[in-house]
Amino acid sequence: MAGFDRSQRHVTERTSMAELNTNTIKRLRKLLPMLTSDQPGEVLATVAAILRALSGAGASIHDLVAALGKPQRPRVIERIVYRDRIVVEERIVYRDREEAPEELAGAAMSSGEVLQAARMLLADAYLNDREHDFVRNMLARAECGGDRFAITPRQSIWLRELTVRHREMEASHG
Repeated sequence: MAGFDRSQRHVTERTSMAELNTNTIKRLRKLLPMLTSDQPGEVLATVAAILRALSGAGASIHDLVAALGKPQRPRVIERIVYRDRIVVEERIVYRDREEAPEELAGAAMSSGEVLQAARMLLADAYLNDREHDFVRNMLARAECGGDRFAITPRQSIWLRELTVRHREMEASHG
């Protein structure tokens, strides 16, 4: 080709870069490692496959190089904030809970007291799902536990809080 000027061909080729879609990028990710093969035929076949993938996407090898040179988008790292605990020197230290009111604090409830309170709450009280499940659980444990029944102070406080709330609602509604 006499008189063919390479610099002019480069200028007239393409002025805007084509964007590579995700399917093309996935295909290229599989093909690029194959360029390290020891077999010259495999390397040539891989180059041909890469060029076919690029031309199918309307791109060239220059677009691939431009895409490789782009900085990656920054990764979004979510920060989780725990509002009910403080982390000190990589140890978790829980905040002290508020002291229970005097009328609720005290000794753990006996199985008879739990049975009476739980049956009353399940029959008459307006409980949310969590409270209802808790009261049902306490009732079942008190029925099955007998002499071995034990309730933690926190469970006792919660059950007494529910009972006090129920009695206050009954008193206010007549």
